[in-house]
Amino acid sequence: MMKTEFSTDGELPIPKEREHRRGPVIQDHNDNRSEHVDAEDSSGKEKKQSLFRRPGVIIAAAALAIVGIGYGAFAMFHSFTHESTDDAFVDVHTVSMAPKVAGRVAVVRVDDNQLVKKGDVLVEIDPRDFQVALAQAKANLAKDKATQIQTDLNEKRALNLFSQNVISTQERDTNVATAESSRAAVHADEAAVEQAELNLGYTKITAPIDGYVTKEAVAIGDYLQVGQTLMALVPPRVWVIANFKETQLRSMRPGQPVTISVDAYPGLKLEGRIDSVQAGSGAAFSLLPPENATGNYVKVVQRVPVKIVLDEQQQLQRVLGPGMSVVPSVTVSDGAGVVFEVASIATILAAGVVVGAALWIRRIRKEES
Repeated sequence: MMKTEFSTDGELPIPKEREHRRGPVIQDHNDNRSEHVDAEDSSGKEKKQSLFRRPGVIIAAAALAIVGIGYGAFAMFHSFTHESTDDAFVDVHTVSMAPKVAGRVAVVRVDDNQLVKKGDVLVEIDPRDFQVALAQAKANLAKDKATQIQTDLNEKRALNLFSQNVISTQERDTNVATAESSRAAVHADEAAVEQAELNLGYTKITAPIDGYVTKEAVAIGDYLQVGQTLMALVPPRVWVIANFKETQLRSMRPGQPVTISVDAYPGLKLEGRIDSVQAGSGAAFSLLPPENATGNYVKVVQRVPVKIVLDEQQQLQRVLGPGMSVVPSVTVSDGAGVVFEVASIATILAAGVVVGAALWIRRIRKEES
């Protein structure tokens, strides 16, 4: 017979057999959950530990560490034996073209960025006015030469007559002065003819050097004034002005080799050498140089321009113009004394990585056994 117990707090009575049967079910459910959670924790722990306990992973990490040490050693060696700056630009002496005579433009024979040779005609001015001036100067010369012939004869005659006491001294002097004036007029006419020929030649504006045409500002029909800027010629031979910090100049000397990378051509490496170091900082030659003796003084590291000339410029197949950015790297030392120190440090660090990886693998294998 089933026994029934009554609760004293007003709840319905629960048979003992039902209570007895419900208890183990709850207990089994809790046990299954705990076993499932423990299995998940243990499997997750094994997965976490398995990645860092694999010898292949440890060896790969050690190899990467050794590569990093090697790269760091190379960077350290390079910093000890080279000086570099990104405050460097291509420079060149540009030639500004301007006419020597005024006139109207008849022909323009060049375009922007065109390479011209020395002696090539760039611009032609209408030569007709100058041809007329030359003809007039030649006519004046011919006229004065004829006059000179007459005055020379008069001078000889007067000197002869004066020696015979036929004419007075005043008449002799007049003939001599007239002859001298005529000769002077002939010399002036010859100079005028030469100047007219030069002016006629100036109507053809030619290139004084080999170079590239830049900033062309002339067209057919323009009336040019003397000294008016027409264009600029940039010669193909360029150099680099690198503004190094004054603290980087300790080991720099003229003639040291330089490797130059151009921002416009990442794959282009140019070779050069130091030509000279400017005698003074760039700020000292600026429009408003600093006055350190006035006001509050704040010490600032100054930059000094260093001229770097390029080697074998005729082999360049790319255009290098003034103002283009470059990064020079000057070899200030051969590194004979530095290489031993850097190699020793890198060897010690690499040996430490190898020994540490070996000990770690040994420990893991001991724990697994």
